[in-house]
Amino acid sequence: MLTDAEQDQLVDMLATTAEVMGEKISPNAATYMVLDLLSYPLPTLARALTACRREVKGRLSLAAIMERIDDGHPAPNEAWAVAIRAADEAVTLVWTEQTRDAWTAALPLVEAGDKIAGRAAFLEVYTRLVKEARAAGGCAVYQPSLGHDAGARDAALQQAVNAGRLAHEQVAEHLSLPAATPAFNPLALLAGRVEASPEANERTRERLAEIAELFRSDQGAAA
Repeated sequence: MLTDAEQDQLVDMLATTAEVMGEKISPNAATYMVLDLLSYPLPTLARALTACRREVKGRLSLAAIMERIDDGHPAPNEAWAVAIRAADEAVTLVWTEQTRDAWTAALPLVEAGDKIAGRAAFLEVYTRLVKEARAAGGCAVYQPSLGHDAGARDAALQQAVNAGRLAHEQVAEHLSLPAATPAFNPLALLAGRVEASPEANERTRERLAEIAELFRSDQGAAA
């Protein structure tokens, strides 16, 4: 949902785009357009307006803008290619709500061994759900479906974060933590020396050097 400040920005963007396309847009018309567009992120709308300026011949219209909004919903066959992977419970997926729900409808047919009927059911339900989502406005919402393979899970979730489909906060608890490494060299410690490990940061190295100096002083005093 656009903030008040972003709505003001969008009004200016609409007016400027209309002017570049050789016309003027009234404040009332711009306001009604904003009301129909305010569920989309401003950067998404900015890209759609850029496409209008480059592609549309004639006046700026709400329909032209809507046609050029990339709302994040995969094409039906693309969504099916993602969903069918859910048949393997080891696989981690990142999919939209509509893909998930269409897969739920198709799953009984797939489990019965009829993937052709399952795909047809999926495409029918998915197309309907996406149409409803687009009528309501807003961009696709992605969510993870976690599989049993922890290594592949990390890769899938990190890829989704890098692509902007998931926020790191959404998946941080599901990502494996790197193996802990000691700040000191344990073998050197057994030999009576305090040495920093290669992975230790500068602050830790300084602190270990202080400890090593104290250790040497104690040995000297004992001698």
